[in-house]
Amino acid sequence: MQMNPLKILFSRIFVFTLALAFTPRLSCAQSSDDYFLCYERCQSNCQDRTNSLDKSSCVDNCAMGCKKVEAPPRPFGAIAYGDNRAEGISWNKGSQSEADKAALDTCAKTGNNCKIVYRYRDTCAALAVNSGSQHIAAATGRIEIDAKANAIEACQNSGGKCFTNLSACSYSSENKPYPPPRPKSISWGAIAYSTADMGAGYSQNKSDKSSAEQEAMSICSKRGKACVLRVAFNKQCAALAADRNFAGVGVSTDMREAQQKSIADCTKAGGTRCVLHIAFCSN
Repeated sequence: MQMNPLKILFSRIFVFTLALAFTPRLSCAQSSDDYFLCYERCQSNCQDRTNSLDKSSCVDNCAMGCKKVEAPPRPFGAIAYGDNRAEGISWNKGSQSEADKAALDTCAKTGNNCKIVYRYRDTCAALAVNSGSQHIAAATGRIEIDAKANAIEACQNSGGKCFTNLSACSYSSENKPYPPPRPKSISWGAIAYSTADMGAGYSQNKSDKSSAEQEAMSICSKRGKACVLRVAFNKQCAALAADRNFAGVGVSTDMREAQQKSIADCTKAGGTRCVLHIAFCSN
């Protein structure tokens, strides 16, 4: 028996519509969004699926689709530094001028007279600051932890103890493979500090509170003699301000508010010239 041509046409249209309904919308595939943003947008579209098997398949398609994103190279980064230890860093920008502006804008939120002190491309970079003076040094490294170590070493060559809380990596997509998606549910951070010698340690993006606290204390103990755990937090921003033997911390979902809280807390403790030493988000 031969089917009616109209029925065949409608059945094909139905199948095509059904296929579209089960395909995640990769709206970022034609833009310059990075892999993480593409994946998160696509994954959020999958949450509407009621069937768990269908939802899982949708998420798998997101991972495959976002890896095919061909964004233009965005390897430029910059570091800015200004009065009162104000600092800013940028990464994954399409041009050096764009990277400079982003770093300066961030720095200007916490201080004045911000200037570009370092530029980098297709690598990681970090800024280290001498705890007893305004001397700074920046350096690069293959990975972020190497950049931090190199910056501290370069800074301490001038004498004194140095610390770093500013680092990032800026790679072109062709120079670095896409990492797996970042965990979204839990992201613990912690800050430890030794007021006696301004030694500091912090951790971020840890899966549990205990590991975040342990890492912060471990790093701090290598830099200070009387480290105390100051704060632990989950999916928030935190800051520590200090003035000689006085220190204060602040936690908020907004970075600027966390910084303001830390300075206020330090002043309340007895500090008269409290300045920021650590400020970061763990999310």
